[in-house]
Amino acid sequence: MQKRQEYIWCLIELSNGNKEWYCLSKVLRRALFIEKKHNQFWKKTMIGNYITVARSKYIRGRARLTVGRIEKIRIRKNGAADWHWSRNQFVTAEHLLDLKDSFNYLKHDYCWYNRLAIKLALIYWHNRLLQVKLNSKRYAIKKKRLKLERKINGRKNF
Repeated sequence: MQKRQEYIWCLIELSNGNKEWYCLSKVLRRALFIEKKHNQFWKKTMIGNYITVARSKYIRGRARLTVGRIEKIRIRKNGAADWHWSRNQFVTAEHLLDLKDSFNYLKHDYCWYNRLAIKLALIYWHNRLLQVKLNSKRYAIKKKRLKLERKINGRKNF
């Protein structure tokens, strides 16, 4: 008996704050199933990455595209019946820190309006990523400052 085909679904956070489930493309699905055989933490390698997804129905082979962040991954027995499919291109958070290079990779051979949408989404995600890094550095500095203040105040009491 032939094994039933499995599909990989990802919960994608879009730049407008909405979250939607998307089915990964055939190429990515094959690669991730190979990764799954060799890496028990294969899901963690994809969560937090940024992937190109369709935002509308395909008409004459074209759809509106954007970039979203992968939040969760599930394996299901059925694929998307509508336009909720990913494209093959994705970048990691580390790669996204180089905005120009990330855009150069994700723009692919898409038409001008999809390139613009991808660029705007990448700018949003890049700025959000920088804000998270900045906040963590602020927290670390605050923590060190408080520790130093306690140390100085402890000396004054003696």
